[in-house]
Amino acid sequence: MTSDDKARGFAERVRRFFWLPRGASRGAAPIMPLARVWAACVAVAAGAAAVGWGDMVVVLIFVGTVSALTDDVTDGVRYRWPAFVVGLLAGWGTARLVRAGTPAPADPDWADYPALAVGSLVAFVVFVGITRLPVARRWG
Repeated sequence: MTSDDKARGFAERVRRFFWLPRGASRGAAPIMPLARVWAACVAVAAGAAAVGWGDMVVVLIFVGTVSALTDDVTDGVRYRWPAFVVGLLAGWGTARLVRAGTPAPADPDWADYPALAVGSLVAFVVFVGITRLPVARRWG
């Protein structure tokens, strides 16, 4: 694969992120790949918090969540934009509520971990739930 092919591949992925070609399949988001991404993000972030890299917990969980959802948006799931936006907003809101409602642990490296883990799970669940809504029928 030449560098020109790689550049076209990246450009095509960016184009598909915003505009799907006509006739592209628009199925529901798969559950198991997103569940694996969530479990991996949470496990790696827990390891980072255990080692003492508390600042990396936010980055690992956030980047993992956004990249997994972006990948499904690029693949062309049903209701992709509303699912993407509402999923991220629901995850962010849940993380804020959990962070406000739980006492801060003695170790500051673990302070954001529970809220981010729950928030990212909610983001994935809402995203998958919205992509599984039935297709709107056209009237007329």
